[in-house]
Amino acid sequence: MTKSDEIIPPEFTDHVHPWEEIRHFVSDQKIYRDWMTETLPKYKTIENYLLTEKLKFSDSVDGKPNVIILPNDFPYSVDPGIKHVLLWSQVPLSKEYVIQLLEENFGSDKWEWVYFVNPPETQSVRLLPHVHVFMRPHTHTHT
Repeated sequence: MTKSDEIIPPEFTDHVHPWEEIRHFVSDQKIYRDWMTETLPKYKTIENYLLTEKLKFSDSVDGKPNVIILPNDFPYSVDPGIKHVLLWSQVPLSKEYVIQLLEENFGSDKWEWVYFVNPPETQSVRLLPHVHVFMRPHTHTHT
C-alpha cells in the first residue's frame, strides 16, 4: 500500500489559521448557507436535489456498486492545483474499491490522492454514501 492509498481521517490539528484563511472559510460557509436557503424549499432535502439534478445512477455492472465521480460543488479551501472530487454511491464503498476507482479513472502514475469519509455526525448528506478525494498531479522525483 502506498501513502496515496491510505485513508486519512479528518482530525483537529494544531494548525494555526491565519486571518485571511478564516475570512475565506466564513465566506464559503455563507455561500453554502445561501445556496441551502434557495434549494431546500424546492427539493426539501439535499439528497432529493442531488438525485434529481446531479446523480443519475444506472444499474450496477458485474455486481459492483455504481459510482458517480463529480467535482465537489462546495470544495474545501485548498491550495491551487488540488482537486476536490466526490465519489457518490448508493452503498458504502470498500477501501479496495475506492482505490480501484481512483486508479482506473485517474491513475497513480499521473495523480496522487488522499481520501476520507466524514463520520455520520458531520455529514451534510447522510443518505447518499460518498467519499471525499483530494488529488493533485503526481510529482515524480528523478534521481
